[in-house]
Amino acid sequence: MRGPDTQSVLAAQLYPDAKVIARAQYISASRRTDLPRFFHRQFFNAWRAGEITYDGGYGRSYTVSLRPEHVLGYIFWSKDYSAFIRQAELTDLVRQSNAVFHYTINDFARLEPHCAPLQTRLSALYALADMAGPERVFWRFDPVLRYRTQSGQVEQTESSFFRLLPQVAKTGITRCYFSFMTLYRKTTRRAVEFLPFSEEERADIALRMSEAARDAGMVLCNCCNEDVPRLAPEIEQAHCVDDRILAATDRFGVHRRLKPAPTRDGCGCCESRDIGSYSPPCPHGCVYCYANPQTDAAG
Repeated sequence: MRGPDTQSVLAAQLYPDAKVIARAQYISASRRTDLPRFFHRQFFNAWRAGEITYDGGYGRSYTVSLRPEHVLGYIFWSKDYSAFIRQAELTDLVRQSNAVFHYTINDFARLEPHCAPLQTRLSALYALADMAGPERVFWRFDPVLRYRTQSGQVEQTESSFFRLLPQVAKTGITRCYFSFMTLYRKTTRRAVEFLPFSEEERADIALRMSEAARDAGMVLCNCCNEDVPRLAPEIEQAHCVDDRILAATDRFGVHRRLKPAPTRDGCGCCESRDIGSYSPPCPHGCVYCYANPQTDAAG
């Protein structure tokens, strides 16, 4: 039986006023940082302890129960599961709990300077799909963008989608989530120049990606692009936290109907509890990421 350990004792000292949340819910780990890549030990220590305390920002902290009776399932998000799949506890978690895995695999070396080599990430994808089942692993290709390097060269990222597609499709994964980059003020102030697409360009890119995905046995899903339903209505609206998929992959009969809980305009997600934090910042240091405090540019 899992019981308290030094992780929960330390959390109580760091966050003495943390609000305690103990109800049956899906746990998201995490949209805010790459928890499986960089904070897997902290997560599994908390999982063994049966609770996790995290910094919710704005001076607030929360303690969330991870006891089996309070977890409907886990929704993991990462750009690199290579360390996560080596943790012995993952096998137990997958055996004892519902779990799905969003895996962002791009090939943007200039924009993702601290990501592991592509082959390392692909190898982890194959192992994860084999362990959890391809129906519980989702490919994310995100974001689609155009930029000008410091040397003046213009690059578009969707070209790598077509190179990666056959390598991902051979796992049996059937869903891919994509999004065009949102130009936040913080990211536009970086030295790299991000260049917007016209509506016609966005429609053309989305349709070409969708057709290629379909030919590879995969469904392309539109995440948080408000104009895509109008420009390319045949592309499926993404629900990255998807009531329908979570119900279909529930192995323990614990799923309950989830309410819509969009995180921003164009989001189709249902409710979940995210246990990540923006502090400390994600070490991937992706140039396009709004959560990256650095402002260095692609070369």
